[in-house]
Amino acid sequence: MEESVKKSGRVLVNAALVTEELLVKAQEQQVKSGRRLTEILIALGVNAEAIRQALATCLKIPEIGLQNHDVESELVELIPESWVLKHGIVPLERMQNILTLGMVNPFDIEVVKDIRFKTGLNVRVAVISEAELPGVIESCYGTSTLVAEVDLDQVLQDIGAEEIEILAQGHQEEEEEDEFPEGLESEAPVIRLVDRIIQDAVRARATDVHIEPAQSNVHVRYRIDGVLRDILNVPKYVQGPLLSRVKVMGNMDISDKRRPQDGRSKIKMGKRVVDLRISSLPTMYGEKIVIRLLEQKKGVISIGDIGFSPHLVQSIHQLTQHPQGMILCTGPTGSGKTTTLYSILSRLNDGTTNIVTVEDPVEYQVPGINQVQINVKAGMTFATGLRSILRQDPDVVLVGEMRDHETAEIAFHAAQTGHLVLSTLHTNDASSTVTRLLSMGIDPYLIASSVLGILAQRLVRQLCPQCKEPISHDLRLAKWVPKDAKTTAHQVFAAKGCKRCRETGYFGRFPISEILEPNDVIRDLIMKGRADREILNVARKAGMKTIFEDGIDRILQGLTTLDEVTRVVAPPRVPSKGKEITAVVGSV
Repeated sequence: MEESVKKSGRVLVNAALVTEELLVKAQEQQVKSGRRLTEILIALGVNAEAIRQALATCLKIPEIGLQNHDVESELVELIPESWVLKHGIVPLERMQNILTLGMVNPFDIEVVKDIRFKTGLNVRVAVISEAELPGVIESCYGTSTLVAEVDLDQVLQDIGAEEIEILAQGHQEEEEEDEFPEGLESEAPVIRLVDRIIQDAVRARATDVHIEPAQSNVHVRYRIDGVLRDILNVPKYVQGPLLSRVKVMGNMDISDKRRPQDGRSKIKMGKRVVDLRISSLPTMYGEKIVIRLLEQKKGVISIGDIGFSPHLVQSIHQLTQHPQGMILCTGPTGSGKTTTLYSILSRLNDGTTNIVTVEDPVEYQVPGINQVQINVKAGMTFATGLRSILRQDPDVVLVGEMRDHETAEIAFHAAQTGHLVLSTLHTNDASSTVTRLLSMGIDPYLIASSVLGILAQRLVRQLCPQCKEPISHDLRLAKWVPKDAKTTAHQVFAAKGCKRCRETGYFGRFPISEILEPNDVIRDLIMKGRADREILNVARKAGMKTIFEDGIDRILQGLTTLDEVTRVVAPPRVPSKGKEITAVVGSV
């Protein structure tokens, strides 16, 4: 064991932060896994800030918090990313020929010597927190902290066919519990590989991990900002134990490879808790597995900060003034529906309102709101949970999703009996929601009298602010520009690509949306069971702006591109006639 690790461990024991027994356990794991001692201790429950303070006090050097610390780009280029990941170091500041280096283990003198030799600068050491390190790495290097090739090579060197089979079978019973805490992984190489893939996916802001067997290898891809991206390929001989490990985590049958299966698990990364929804599908070259990552967020974004257009924010505020009725949020999976509904709940959560939710899973943890987790095995379904909620004297009820007739009917009756009900549906747009509800068997009079508003939304990627470049015109865009906007000069941009956005030209996402608020004419059409096209036409005459039109507005504001908008929502069949847009730089 390195001398620097022993010294830092001894300091923590003397500071009464860890016991001798816990230190020995952590050091054993450190030797087996090669991870940093501080990282393992935090996973075992030791306070990260206390570790930082103890090390700084012992060496009489400053401690620096990274939450509000911006690292300049020229400093990032001084130290290779692999060094940052391996040693837990961050270049913080440069004053002439002195570099301030943040270290989670300030006893690692060899790293200080290497940095001094590489940069030619004198090094001043400060202590940083292990828990804050992933955030500053992500902000400095973007999503380039994905699975490192060096680590993958090292893991693969440890894998042998016989060893893999034994380890995969040996851990089947040990992972019966849902929770799989970070830092307690076995020494099995394939387990370390799976853990690293999932952890890196979370840090990269991925929503899904795709593990796809091919003829000669296995592809691993992440869905980041709604788009799949190739991450790494692993050899074919790793396929069996790799897929078995993921299935064991989801409490799935590893012996059944011919039928689709679903499972779930949970991981803990520092203070971040992430639910895993695991799905397997037999293909020609083996089982394809998709892992959906659902982070249990503790903070809720206000409705004004989500990114909606101002007119839509105003409409939502007006809808929340109603004491009873139903507000629906629609869109495909991963379009931000739950985030929107919780933003509405945060506005209603004023301490005088009894708010109860029934969800699967609970994605946000909000004080003052009573949240119910669905558990089908225990008999807690959406329908049974909703029935129980209505006996709890609620003012506002959130139903995570109306999946069947029984749940939808109970929700609509609740909206009729003095409750404000919020829920989600999977439909293409706001007007087709009515058709979907009718197909679920909901009486037209319940829909017409209960629905206050239907919000449909999609998430589009936002142009990277550091590299987007202005363009003079876009002939494709010109035909979609509304008449009232043609007399105004607009600056439109194209995606270029830089290191921060991983050469994609986009960084982050925001919603484009439409909201349908039924008037008397629309309610009459609903009662008569008329087609959603008729409802849409009436709503547009009343002033409703469609999702695509909202997307065009965002393009003219310089936030995204036509390619991105048409990627998530189809344009109308017959465009309005228009002229070429002439860009004026700085006129946004």
